[in-house]
Amino acid sequence: MYYTKGVFGVLNLESLPDEPMVLLDGGIESRYKEDYFFDNSCRSNYHGYLFQYTLSGCGAYESNGKTIFLTPGTAFFAAIPEKSCYYLPEKADKPWEFLYLHFDGSAVFPFFEKLTQHCGGIISIDAQTSCIQKALALHTRMISGGHLQPYEGGEFLYGFLCGLLRHVLHPAAFHTESTASQAALLMEKEFATIGGIDEVAKRLHISSEHLSRSFHSEWGIAPVQYLNRMRIQSAMNDLLGSTDTIEVIAVKNGFANGNYFAKVFRRYTKMTPGEYRCKKTGQIRTLSV
Repeated sequence: MYYTKGVFGVLNLESLPDEPMVLLDGGIESRYKEDYFFDNSCRSNYHGYLFQYTLSGCGAYESNGKTIFLTPGTAFFAAIPEKSCYYLPEKADKPWEFLYLHFDGSAVFPFFEKLTQHCGGIISIDAQTSCIQKALALHTRMISGGHLQPYEGGEFLYGFLCGLLRHVLHPAAFHTESTASQAALLMEKEFATIGGIDEVAKRLHISSEHLSRSFHSEWGIAPVQYLNRMRIQSAMNDLLGSTDTIEVIAVKNGFANGNYFAKVFRRYTKMTPGEYRCKKTGQIRTLSV
């Protein structure tokens, strides 16, 4: 696929004290048959975070004594300064084409830490995923003469980093062909009426044990936890948006009765349904259970 090359800077005229997230520059570059090497440990005039995603060709990234070849769909995420480097391999037989985003801000670190703990700073993600597509769209807009409104760069970065986390930590959510993903979809659609995990397994023609193992492997939680999350989220909406009694809300969202609902609700929110409704709305009616 052809990508329009070019780089852009971002004029940040308005800012907050200790700006949470600020986009500095970015673009799409192509490097071939040239000396292209950056040592991230000694770049005194370049700081912040760098996300560099390979679109075509191949680059190299070295960190912790390991060399990773950055093929299409692979990115590195670095906090500069750090002991790492990236470069165009000497024997590269075609251009290394990549998208990069350079940014900074105090709120970036939790995302960086979570991602690097999970994948060591090397991220594999399809170019068609929403966060990469949004980054490509931003690039096209900016090199075509566009500009960002005040705080729009931070807004973009928050969505971009959340998208990265979602795709890296919960990839099964985007691959609906797996048994675990089919189970998740079934629970999302029928959480209020489905009998429980045994029924989910039966409808997918697998054992409950197999469902639990595969679901936990792909989604990182037990299927019963996922089902409860669907039910609790819906119940929270009902507690805030209706005057139904807690017993009615419990049954409506798949719980056997109000007492069991209250027990599960407290486990997830650290408060009873009545306390949640009172705290969020100021209503003190229907606080039974």
